[in-house]
Amino acid sequence: MKTKRNVIILLLLVVAILAVPNPRALYEGIFFYLRDAIAYSPIPARALDPNGRYASVFDLVRLRNPERYRYIEAQLARLNLRVVRIPIYQRPDSNPRPTPDIQPPTSNLQFPTNNLFIYQDASAPLTLFSAHYDKLYDDANYQGASDNTAAVSVLLAAVGDLARRGEMNQRAFLFTGEEERGLYGAAAFVEYARTNNLRIDAIINFDNLGRGKLAIRPSAETPGFAFWLPLVGDLAYDGAALRASAAYPQPDARLVADLLRAQSSMVVYERFTARSDSNIFQANKIPTVTVSGDDMYYLQQTWHTPADRVELLNENNLDLAYELIMKYK
Repeated sequence: MKTKRNVIILLLLVVAILAVPNPRALYEGIFFYLRDAIAYSPIPARALDPNGRYASVFDLVRLRNPERYRYIEAQLARLNLRVVRIPIYQRPDSNPRPTPDIQPPTSNLQFPTNNLFIYQDASAPLTLFSAHYDKLYDDANYQGASDNTAAVSVLLAAVGDLARRGEMNQRAFLFTGEEERGLYGAAAFVEYARTNNLRIDAIINFDNLGRGKLAIRPSAETPGFAFWLPLVGDLAYDGAALRASAAYPQPDARLVADLLRAQSSMVVYERFTARSDSNIFQANKIPTVTVSGDDMYYLQQTWHTPADRVELLNENNLDLAYELIMKYK
């Protein structure tokens, strides 16, 4: 009896040690994760329509990265908008860590691809919607449906509809390459924006759409569930490995408030972090957020795996991203 009591006391002590400094981490990492795991079905509530608004997903998932670039370029060529091709460079001493000190591209090595930057009027600060078009594995059999084909398709649908309606205004769109190899496309865009004195009010970066509501996630060098342990420090668990995690800022408060006004159902995570192009934008003092689906269990099952397939995508989630772009002012 005494042994059992001691075990219970020890377990309560462990829970207290974890809970006191980590209430938000436990709330997000346990409550939201368990909610999603219990409700998860491999069959989405509303499968993607091959002939619908996001039909481009079915084309893009079959293509390798250079072909994906050419496909997007061809789609944009049909619109009467400025399309700027921004070369992507990699420094010889390439370091994928985001840094404000981006070197000029003159002595760099160029990747055989570009960013595509679309805008109509830069006379006032731009609100920029971005998504990376490259897949982690440059293989026709690897779909990368959620990371990041779905977001690319949403941006193509939105920019096409806005252009046809003549409602681009101060909205701009950015399709980046080489995100998976080290956020090089985002770094190339920042250099371009500096050189051309672009004024950017905010960048809303879409990455990992597909299930649930939309979620705003902090940008961190080490993505995953962030928490703290005494005598150890800050850690992050990405579903596969536990690694040390440096401190990271929360998303820009003004931008978060603006997004919630446009779509009040969005979930704001504090401890479920992402590493995406927003890391570069954030490091360069540009107000930015990463927006993904909020279904943690789905993301864990599919992120950077062959399971990231088009048949798992829920069109309702893509609609939320499309509507956010159309409503956001």
